[in-house]
Amino acid sequence: MNNKLMVALCVATVSIGAFAGPHGRPGPGHRPAPVRRRAAPPPIHHHKHSVWGRGGSNFWPGFVGGFVGGVVGGAVVEATAGPRVVQETVVVHQPVATTTVVTTPVVVRETAPVVVTQTTTTETQKVWIEGRYVDQVQDNGTVVRVWQPGHYEVRTVVY
Repeated sequence: MNNKLMVALCVATVSIGAFAGPHGRPGPGHRPAPVRRRAAPPPIHHHKHSVWGRGGSNFWPGFVGGFVGGVVGGAVVEATAGPRVVQETVVVHQPVATTTVVTTPVVVRETAPVVVTQTTTTETQKVWIEGRYVDQVQDNGTVVRVWQPGHYEVRTVVY
């Protein structure tokens, strides 16, 4: 984009933002001068109106103007700032492998076979089996889930 177009866009954005403020009746402190009468001046009536107008109708022009100004201003900054340079540092850790080879002489002797005798020990234990649901098939083919309660079993353990 050329510079004249950017300046024109900036001026348009600022003018939209400047004229997008709340309009309507002037607020407190900007009343016209009271008419001079012999009677006491009328009481000041405090309005309960928002400066944004009824239902926020004066809010949206300012909001849109600010949004457009932000977008255009961001584009101007991006265009004039130049490219961004990002420098990354990558650290790579590589494992260090060391190999040590140790050789020892092997001595082979002729010996008689070794006879090993094993002694076995048997032990009986009482083990608790948790209760569970078991599926049973009835005569007509339907499957019924039945609770089987927990119980002790005697098991033989051989060592």
